[in-house]
Amino acid sequence: MNGRIQFRVLGPLEVVRRGSLINLGGTKQRAALGYLLLHANEAVATSKLIAALWDGPAPASARKVVQNAVWRLRRLLEADEEEQTADGSVALLTRTPGYMLRIEPQTVDLYRFRALVAEGRAEMERGAPDAASALRRDALALWRGPVLADLAETGVSWPELKVIQNTRLDVLEEYFEAELALGHHDVVLPELQSTVCAEPRRERLLGQLMLALYRSGRQADALSTYARARTSLISDLGLEPGRDLRDLQQAILTHDPALLYVPASARARTAAPTEPLPVGLEDEPMSAPITAADLAAPVRERREVSVVLLRATIDAEGGRPDPEHVDTAMETVNEVVTAEAHRFGGTVAAKVGSLWLLIFGAPRSRDNDAMRAVLTALAIRHRFSRPHPALPGVGVRTAVDTGEALVRYTSDEGSPPSATGTALDRCHSMLPLVPADEVWVGDDVRRHTTSRIDYRRARVSSALWTVAGVRPASSQNHGVPLLDRGQDLDVLLSLLDRAGPEERPRIALVVGEPGLGKSHLISEFEKVVRRRDGEAGPFVAHLFPCQVDDSPLAVVAEELSRCCGIAPHDQPEQAREKLWAAVRRTAASAEEADWMFSQLLVLIAGVHGFDSTAPPGEVLAAWLRFLERFAAQRPVLMVIDDLHAADETLLDFVDRQTDPSVRSRLFVLGGARPELFERRPRWNSSGGAVVTVPLSRLPDTVVAQQVRMLLDTHGIRIGPESAVGTVGTELIHDLSKTMVSLADGSPLFAAEFVRSLADRIRPDSAAPGQGSADATASLVPAVVRRVIAARLDELPSDVRAVLEDMAVAGGTVNADAVAAMRRCARDTAAAVLEDLAQRGVLVRVEQSGHEGPVQYAFWHELVGRVVYARIPHARRAARRVAFAAWADRQKKQHGRRDPWALAPDGPVARGLARLERLARRLEVRLKGAAAAA
Repeated sequence: MNGRIQFRVLGPLEVVRRGSLINLGGTKQRAALGYLLLHANEAVATSKLIAALWDGPAPASARKVVQNAVWRLRRLLEADEEEQTADGSVALLTRTPGYMLRIEPQTVDLYRFRALVAEGRAEMERGAPDAASALRRDALALWRGPVLADLAETGVSWPELKVIQNTRLDVLEEYFEAELALGHHDVVLPELQSTVCAEPRRERLLGQLMLALYRSGRQADALSTYARARTSLISDLGLEPGRDLRDLQQAILTHDPALLYVPASARARTAAPTEPLPVGLEDEPMSAPITAADLAAPVRERREVSVVLLRATIDAEGGRPDPEHVDTAMETVNEVVTAEAHRFGGTVAAKVGSLWLLIFGAPRSRDNDAMRAVLTALAIRHRFSRPHPALPGVGVRTAVDTGEALVRYTSDEGSPPSATGTALDRCHSMLPLVPADEVWVGDDVRRHTTSRIDYRRARVSSALWTVAGVRPASSQNHGVPLLDRGQDLDVLLSLLDRAGPEERPRIALVVGEPGLGKSHLISEFEKVVRRRDGEAGPFVAHLFPCQVDDSPLAVVAEELSRCCGIAPHDQPEQAREKLWAAVRRTAASAEEADWMFSQLLVLIAGVHGFDSTAPPGEVLAAWLRFLERFAAQRPVLMVIDDLHAADETLLDFVDRQTDPSVRSRLFVLGGARPELFERRPRWNSSGGAVVTVPLSRLPDTVVAQQVRMLLDTHGIRIGPESAVGTVGTELIHDLSKTMVSLADGSPLFAAEFVRSLADRIRPDSAAPGQGSADATASLVPAVVRRVIAARLDELPSDVRAVLEDMAVAGGTVNADAVAAMRRCARDTAAAVLEDLAQRGVLVRVEQSGHEGPVQYAFWHELVGRVVYARIPHARRAARRVAFAAWADRQKKQHGRRDPWALAPDGPVARGLARLERLARRLEVRLKGAAAAA
């Protein structure tokens, strides 16, 4: 590290090269470097950099000043010969939409501080406060004063500075906590007193000071500290101290022994069991506690995964490529592949030469893993579809497929997952057929992603498909009318009608879990607005949540032409003139007009100077600016579905619309899942700037209506039983009732069950064997399985293990049964079961005539089936043996078994079994009518 250039931001900004400080120049240049260091290895938009360098309106020359500052910084930071031979040289790169400072994190004291803090927290979690304290002390020693103290003196007040300062205080509190846990209260007392004087509002620090004073024999001083803090809070803020601080004061008043420091050795000698072992296990040894080795041991599970198999090729001019050139190129390709896989939630499972294997769905499943896999393949292809100075002649060919696999991974995610299954075999068979720079997928992937991806059949096989591009969600065909969402539609229409330059809110978010109909509601809202307002209504623009490739530009080009009045038959010069006239009317300045025109011109194919290699990010940025300006002349409705998956640039644009100073008639309508508020928590409580329209599950009567409509759409109609394609009223009623109970208010689940049934009864379908477990499992649609699996994977691994025990035991258990199978104390098992009930995964079961422990069952039978299907056969057998042994002990001790039975094929799925019987009746009836005809 000594040979590398070093950056210091935890204090005045300093750059050190081989022990000597580098002169960083003027304030703007230093500020630019400081801001880029705070966002190291990230692309920082030029607009953000300008906003950081000027407090208030920036001068017209701001962009030029930034460019000059970057140019000078590049010269200052340019690696010399010694640094060029070492790894991790610094590079200040131009990256859309601005600049990126590429550095090794270990060369910046801020990132070394964060790494030490993370190590300290891990040591504390492992029960090693001495190691945690030492690491935190080393982390705090890196600080030389306030963050970027020299820039702060000039008036710089970036939000990042406050966040980092608060992080230091958090770490300082954690350091004091570790020292107090070690009994070093007398050592940290002076520093605690000075820190509390500087930060009198931090109650955790106050509590630590009170505890240190009490342990030092200064009870009166501890109580005086509390009294002064309470008086200050009441007089200044009208608030009482928090509950923890009040409880600590009471503990000091009563001389609670828990406040005293007890060495670990003494605690171990005096510790005693606090909860009984489960009945039947008192004489058996308990399992050892989970260790780091346990976390590193591979977990084996049956999972549905999506895989991407990608091969990179190099077009060498004039012969074989040089091995060193190939190695350098493949390292760059690996960086791109890894970054894009991580961006979309996948993992690079293996790399062999020029071949990469990416896995989506392990160790965590998401309901749209197949979509993520396809988007990753498109993004990687796009990165190499344009001329790359470091990678001339690099091409990629990609195969994507999905299916069940046996997956191995570690709980600590220390190593990449591995998978064995037919999806990988199909990708291996497919890849040699894929032409250069194309993405091919299997039929299952196409079926799971056709709502957002356009496909055309591959040239060599009807079962394979070529990806054509991405399309907006609004183009989906939902099959049936929107049901029971009239009130939500009225709310959205009211918000749109009220939107204006002086009115708030200008952002509406349709929020709900997967499958509740967000996209359908947004699509219907657009149709209603067009029917109601016609040409006098708002201009409607659709934005894709994240940038993948060039395909979204086709939608933008169509909407830009409509906005500018460009007709398909217009000559190139006419199109250019219409675009320039529209841009000139909307732009805030001549400079902005020139910029927007130069970027948007590339969208109009056929004009002179059309540049198909323009970066899509810059084109989309110009389109956003144009829409923002255009909204001053005419209302604009901007539709963004799946906003929770949007790039930060788009989220920042939407966030800007919450600013009251922004005067616009731009109304943003987004569809999102609740996790959006983890990225933008202010939108969930923004005082009227953002209105959320939450979607709940549909009533059973509405789902029943939807099911009947969908059955009719698939050709399953009520009519004379002798007629082809029709069935009796009773069978339709039974099918509808069963599917409603399985759908549980989800329109997506209902639609998928109907589609699965329709596929099952097709004449060319291969029905599973009668009475087999697979026959029932085949009726659980893949989409339903993925949604449930994604929800389960949000749970900790030890909690999921309890659900596996329940599935093996038949779906209904109590704390005694779980304790026997988990080999843990009964109270621990009871707490886990109750926690799962609070999360909505389990429900309490009332059993008449049975006295004893509380019984728990899965909240829906489909959850139990999904859990059971993921357990490998060997683990199922082992857990069945453990449960059966415990049940036998219960019988011997109490003369009876408990009122549940060990199911031979996992948890009972009465609804699925009923649907299986009805499907067979329907199949026989339709085929019989067809044969008679």
